[in-house]
This record gives sequence, structure tokens and C-alpha cells, in this order.
Amino acid sequence: MDFDIIFKELKEEIAQLAKDKFNEQSTAIAQDMQEYLAHSKEKLQKWAKLFKAQSIDKDELIWLLKSQKDLLVLKSLQNIGVSSISIGHFKNKIVDTVLSKIVAQVQS
Repeated sequence: MDFDIIFKELKEEIAQLAKDKFNEQSTAIAQDMQEYLAHSKEKLQKWAKLFKAQSIDKDELIWLLKSQKDLLVLKSLQNIGVSSISIGHFKNKIVDTVLSKIVAQVQS
């Protein structure tokens, strides 16, 4: 498992999620996403290794990923007045994307 490849793919997939959901604001969201991913990279890598080694199970991985959700501050969305509910849904999609990518890479 090459985590750098996983991380690069995550950046691309999350950028696409932002573009699909918030087309005009996707460029501004990209900066928020870069900060979140940079801050979380070390933890994500550690958790992916633990999951691959079967030291944690999928439920524990989900719990760990959700614990990071509050660190995902989407200032750009708040600044343009996107509702907290929409921001929350977007955060959940990001967590789901990270989870799916890690699980898929470990199982392949």
C-alpha cells in the first residue's frame, strides 16, 4: 500500500466532490481542504497502516475518521452563507470518501 498514491487520489476525489456540490466556490474550498488534509495526513497514514495490519477493524477506523471531522473547518462555505446542515453533509461525504479509499486500497 503506497499511502502517497492514496493521499494524492484523496485530494483529487475531494476536489471533485467540492466541484460537484459547490461549483462556483470549489476553488475557495480547495484551500480549506488542503489545510485539513495536510493537518490529517500523518494520522490518516497511521490509521491506514493499522487497518491494513488488522490492528484496528473497520468500525474503529470509521470512529477515528469521524473524530477528525470537527477539524474540517470549511471557512469558505461559512463565509458565503452555506447552511451548517449542508456543510455537515459535505463533511460526511469527505469522511466517507476517505474511508472508502483506505478500505479499497487495503483490500486490493
